[in-house]
Amino acid sequence: MPTALRTGPPLFGGGDELCAAMSDLLRARSFYDNPPPAPRTRLENHPTLLFSWWCTCLSFVIILFRLCGRFIRTERFFREDKVMALSILPLFVRMGLVHVILIYGTNNVDTSNLTDPRHIWMREVGSKLVLCSRICYAAFIWTAKLGVCEFLARMVETFWRREYELTLRWIRYFLVATFVAIVIATLGECQPFSHYWQVIPDPGPQCRTGYAQLITMGVCDITTDILLVCFPIPMVLKSAIPFKRKCRLVLLFSMSIILICITGVRIPEVIKHQGRQQYRTVFASCEILGAASVSNAIVLGSFLRDRGVKKAKKYKLGSVSDSIDRASQRRPTLTSQHMGGSVEDLIREMGWRMPKDLEAQDREPRPAPQFINAKLAGTFAHKYNGCARFCHDA
Repeated sequence: MPTALRTGPPLFGGGDELCAAMSDLLRARSFYDNPPPAPRTRLENHPTLLFSWWCTCLSFVIILFRLCGRFIRTERFFREDKVMALSILPLFVRMGLVHVILIYGTNNVDTSNLTDPRHIWMREVGSKLVLCSRICYAAFIWTAKLGVCEFLARMVETFWRREYELTLRWIRYFLVATFVAIVIATLGECQPFSHYWQVIPDPGPQCRTGYAQLITMGVCDITTDILLVCFPIPMVLKSAIPFKRKCRLVLLFSMSIILICITGVRIPEVIKHQGRQQYRTVFASCEILGAASVSNAIVLGSFLRDRGVKKAKKYKLGSVSDSIDRASQRRPTLTSQHMGGSVEDLIREMGWRMPKDLEAQDREPRPAPQFINAKLAGTFAHKYNGCARFCHDA
C-alpha cells in the first residue's frame, strides 16, 4: 500500500480503518491503476458549467414553487417545508464552489507538462474546494430525503401507530448515520490530509480520484431511496381504493427509483473516465435536479389537484338573510375543525382511511332560535320560578 495511506496522524480515529479497507478493496479491483485523465481547457468545461447552473436554478425554482404555494394556501410552513427551504443553502454553496472548480481545475489530471506556478496554485485551490462541494452535494441530497421523511410523518400522524413511528425514527437515524459515513469517506480516504490538494508530485490516485466517497455515497444513496420507497407503498397497496388511483400513488412514491438509476449509472461512468471532475459534476447536477423534483412532486401535485392543507375561508359580506341562512347550517365536526377539510381529503385521496374516532359524523341541523316576546318570557320565568320553589318546598 502506498505510504500516502499510512503516514500522518489519524484523522477520524475508527474511520481511518474503514477508509483503508475501502482503499484496499478499490485497489484489489484495479480502480486505482488507471492513469490520470488529460487536462481540459476552461472553454471545454463551459457546457458543463452552464448545465450545472441550469440544474441548480431549476431545482431552486421547484423548491420556490412549493414554498410559495404552501404560504399562499395556508399562510404558514410545515416542518417538511422548512427542511426544503434549508436545502437551498447547500444547493447554492455547492454551485458556487463548482463554478470555481470547473474554472481552476483539480489535481486529478496528468501533470507531466504542468510547470506554470499560477496554474499549479489554481489547481490546488480547486482541489480544496472539491472536498467542500462534495459535502454540500451530499447535504442537499440528504436534506431532500429528510424532507420526504417529514412529509410521510405528517401524513400518517392522523392515524399514528407505534410501528410507523418507530420505522420513521429509524429511517431518520439511518439518514444521519449514512451522512456521517459519507463525510468520513470524503475526508478520510487520503493520508496525510494535505495530499488532497497536492498537485506536484502526483499524490497518488487515492488522494485525487475520490473513489471511496463515490462508492460510499452511491451505496448509501441507493439504500436510503429504497427505504423511502418501501415505507409508504405497502400502505397504499393494502388500501381499498380504485385500481387506477392506487397505481397513480404507487408511481408517485416510486419516483425515487429515478435517483437509483442515476446513481447506478454514475458510479461506473465516473470510474470509466478516471474520476474526471467534469463527469462527476454532470451526474451530480442531474441527481440534484432529480432529488428536487422527486421530493416536491407529491406536494406540487396536491396543489394542482387542489388537495392538501388550505387556510380557512372567511365569510364574505352579505345581507342579514345570508347570516340567518349560515346560522341554520350544520356546524362543522371536530375533525373538520382541526383538519380544515384538507388534510383529511388528502389522506383519503392517498387511499388511507381515517380512524373511526376521527371520522366526521352527521348531525341533525339545529333549528334557529324562535322569537319570544319579552313580556311573555317574563311571565313564563315568574311561573317557572314559582313552580320550582313549589317543587322544592314540597
